[in-house]
Parts: sequence; structure tokens; C-alpha cells
Amino acid sequence: MSESPEVWTVLRLLQWTTDYLKKYEMPSPRLEAEILLAEAMHCSRVDLYTRFDYVPNEAERAAFKAHIQKRAQGMPVAYLVGHKEFYSIDFLVDPNVLIPRPETEFLIVGLFDLVKETFGSMDAEVSICDIGTGSGILPVTSALHLKNARAVGVDISRGALDVAEKNAQRYAERLGDRVTFQEGDLFSSIAKGTQFDFIVSNPPYVGRKEIDAELETNVYRYEPHTALFGGETGTELIGRMLPDVPKFLKDGGAFLMELSPMIHDAVVEMVRKTPGLTYLRTIRDLDQQERIIVVQKSGAGE
Repeated sequence: MSESPEVWTVLRLLQWTTDYLKKYEMPSPRLEAEILLAEAMHCSRVDLYTRFDYVPNEAERAAFKAHIQKRAQGMPVAYLVGHKEFYSIDFLVDPNVLIPRPETEFLIVGLFDLVKETFGSMDAEVSICDIGTGSGILPVTSALHLKNARAVGVDISRGALDVAEKNAQRYAERLGDRVTFQEGDLFSSIAKGTQFDFIVSNPPYVGRKEIDAELETNVYRYEPHTALFGGETGTELIGRMLPDVPKFLKDGGAFLMELSPMIHDAVVEMVRKTPGLTYLRTIRDLDQQERIIVVQKSGAGE
């Protein structure tokens, strides 16, 4: 008597794929399997847990198989599914933009704390400029939580701005016209004389020498290099940006920037040598790494 063929239920697919991704040393094989299967079946991860006995149809299995093959080759899950959560908000992503990371949420937290410290309320009318906006997560997230804030995101990449504009459009009902985007190199597109309450930035800060030592292979292969690399040491682009920061900040305004802990001390020293800027403090991430610097406009530098 011949054995009956194996039935590929949701549960069996998840079990097999988890074991398969473990062989490729993926960081969260079960989670990734669930995300990719849910995407192929056009349902949520939670739905999978109520459908363990369901047998995906041929089209769903084919889509899932294609996702898994690309993931095994190193393509990030966020690019495969086309979106990623940041600060509990869902954002569209594609290879034109960096994938949002948890560390960047500390920049948002730092910004909100400053708004409350400076204006006494999250309802204050504030202006924000994001240099190197990428997918637009910083201006969109800021404006969604700061109901009277206006934010502009700047990026040199037209492809990145296309993604950012789509993300703002997804939340247009809540944002109205409070978030806009401009194409330009650093501050080049901002009209002379324009000043903001806050400037934020998650600039390219990876040094070329870090590629082999620190950078994950899939990041180097798949994420946009213009958004990753800040020169040989990682500080070159930051060095171009800092002198212009006080010109575009209101008196007493603040600048928050994400950086690599490897260049923290060097960047703080650069800030201290920049007329018109005063280093205030550093915010550490969950791993207690120096991640966000907070800088204030001082007397000089107009």
C-alpha cells in the first residue's frame, strides 16, 4: 500500500520553511516565514494561526516559494513584501529607500521630548525639516503625532521621494497638506531665509571601511548605497551638512541626527567646532549605543 502524498497545510509550510531559513542563518526564520506566507495568501499573520489546516492553492504556494527563494539569496523581507512598520505606522518601502530600523525611533522620541520641553505641548505649531528623508518616515510620523506641525522632507534621490510621497498620501486624511517633499542635495532646495524649529536627519553615516567588518551582506547588496555610505570614514557628508544647520534653524531651535556609535565622538567634536551650534546630549538606543545627538542653535552662525 503506497503512502499518501504529504499535504502542504499552512502549518506544514511554516515548519518546513522555518527549518529551511535556519540553514541560511536568517535572524528570525519563523517570523520571516509567517510574514512571507501571509503576504502570499493576502492575509495577516494573525490569520495564519486560525488557518493552520488550510491548504494554500497553487498560486499562493508559487508566490510563497518565490519569496522564500529570494529571501534565501539575501533579499530583505521588507523589500519582498513592500512595506515595514515604524513607530507602529506601516510604511511602503522599495529598493530606492533604506528599510526603517528600530534605532531611528529614538530620534522620533527625542524630537517629541524636545517639542514638549520647548513648547509645553504636543499641540504646538512647529516646523520640521528632514534632510535625507528616504521613505519619509520622519516627517510623516512627526506630523501624524504633532497635529499642528508642518514638515518638509528633502532627498537627493527622485526614486526615494516617489516612495515618500506615496507614504504621505496613504495618511493624507490626517496629514492634509502639512507634509511636503523637495528634491535636493542637503539644504540646496530650501529657500534662503527659511528657518525651522527643528531639523532632523538620518544621513548616510557608514564608512566604506565598515563594509566588511560591520555591514550585513544583505544590506550592502540590496539597500541604496547613496543612503548608506557617508564617505570613507562616514563623516564626510555630515561635515558638509553641519555648517548649514544653524542657517536654517530658528533661534534656540534644535537639530537631531542619527549616527553610528563608531563615529559619535568624531561627530560631536565636529559639532563643537561648528559656529552657531552647541552640543546638548546624546540619546542611547536599546543596546545602550550612542545613537542620536541633540544639538541646539547658539548665537553665531546666521
